[in-house]
Amino acid sequence: MKVLLINPPQLFSKTQVAAGVIPPLGLLYLSAYLKKEGYAVEVLDALVEGAETMNNLDVAGADIIYRGLGFEEIVNRINPECRVVGITNLFTFAFPIVLKLAEAIKLAFPEIVIVVGGAHVSALPRETLSHQAIDFVVIGEGEITLKKLLEQIQSGKFNYQEIDGLAYKHENKIFVNSKEQYIGDLDSLPFPDRDAVPLEKYYKINEAHGPTELKWTPILSSRGCPYSCTFCTSALWSRKFRARSAENVIAEIEDCLKRYNIKEFHFEDENLTLDKKRINRICDIIIERKLPVKWQTPNGIRASVTDESTLLKMKQAGCNHVTFAPESGSDRVLKEIINKAQDLEQVTRLVKHCHKIKLKCCAYFVLGLPGETLKDVELSIRYAMKLARLGLNEVTFSLFIPLPGSFLYNKLKNEGKLVDNWQLMVSMGDLAMAKSWSENISDKKLGWLRKKAYLSFYLVRLIFHPLKIIEMIMNILRGKKTLKTERVIATFLKRFKS
Repeated sequence: MKVLLINPPQLFSKTQVAAGVIPPLGLLYLSAYLKKEGYAVEVLDALVEGAETMNNLDVAGADIIYRGLGFEEIVNRINPECRVVGITNLFTFAFPIVLKLAEAIKLAFPEIVIVVGGAHVSALPRETLSHQAIDFVVIGEGEITLKKLLEQIQSGKFNYQEIDGLAYKHENKIFVNSKEQYIGDLDSLPFPDRDAVPLEKYYKINEAHGPTELKWTPILSSRGCPYSCTFCTSALWSRKFRARSAENVIAEIEDCLKRYNIKEFHFEDENLTLDKKRINRICDIIIERKLPVKWQTPNGIRASVTDESTLLKMKQAGCNHVTFAPESGSDRVLKEIINKAQDLEQVTRLVKHCHKIKLKCCAYFVLGLPGETLKDVELSIRYAMKLARLGLNEVTFSLFIPLPGSFLYNKLKNEGKLVDNWQLMVSMGDLAMAKSWSENISDKKLGWLRKKAYLSFYLVRLIFHPLKIIEMIMNILRGKKTLKTERVIATFLKRFKS
């Protein structure tokens, strides 16, 4: 049975910085798993295949731009013998594009079964299935659920009620099977199917999650998060931390070196350093085998489970960039609003240590949270300035958006404060937009505060580390990217030039 997995086009603006052009790791895992089970699978990354193409789309009377292959071209690439199309929907603001794509496919191929998965639809399966073009929703971790669904479709039995983590329609009613089962032995999974996508196109576009200099790839060594931050949707993938063995991770790295000459790895784990023994073992093997690799943690590592000796071992094993996520400089926000058990002094110590051992580091902050005050935002700005003085290389000030599946989303919904406007979800990574969810801060004020935060950080960095600012400017001019900031600025220059 032929199956097509699609990474949809990307909502686009000239000032959008949050989303790059990255191999869709989730789809590549699905492709590898299903091929192992005997299915004929293809992957179409509509973003990388048309990254230089901009298209207009009308959504509820608003004209938006999306980047990638047009819907007609995607439909034309579908094999008429294809039985099932799977579409990934990671970000909430992308759902209108996913829906329009599903409708275009259904119009051209009424018999094709359309399955969607990803964070947004996992959190809102009933709302997703209310649209006629979408037949099934795979909730959370998808390998086993999708395989069992394909088995039922192929057999013609259609016994969906026993499939864990599947939402479906029957006789005009919507049914949702809760997600209870997760893969315990991640080593049993095949490596992501990197043969399924044109890797060279990603290198050429060069818009990775983190800074890049060599052939690169995202990599995932663990799943699940045991923490309960109120703005996060990690619960959709289980609270239980599940990790691949160090040996299995190294085997994938060596496979990438041998087969693709990939020498740079971007760990997208939520908790790479949670198991200190495991991360040290990974580093030890890299050092022992003298693997010629560079790697980084663009998705962030948790400071509360990381120490100086681990950072030093990571640096010795080729790690050249780490990201911390203090989220806020206000203890009140950390404890009362986002429920993040984060000791800011620990972050401070680790930033100082990174500067000492010459390991580049970044910090993530979130602004505009419900209940946040002007004083809280100023504390975050001042704390970022303190880190700049101590050697922090770069910073990201994202704007809070209520993600379906998170505690704060449900809280705002129950309070009747959610506005039915998906475009507000874009503001997190768009420098020209600002939507405040705090009753104490206006949208306009939040936009100004965000600009002030960036200017304050880099002014302090210029005063205390002027040579580093000069180095960053020279890297941008030479086309070298050792920081996320250099990658973002280079991307902006390329956009405005074109």
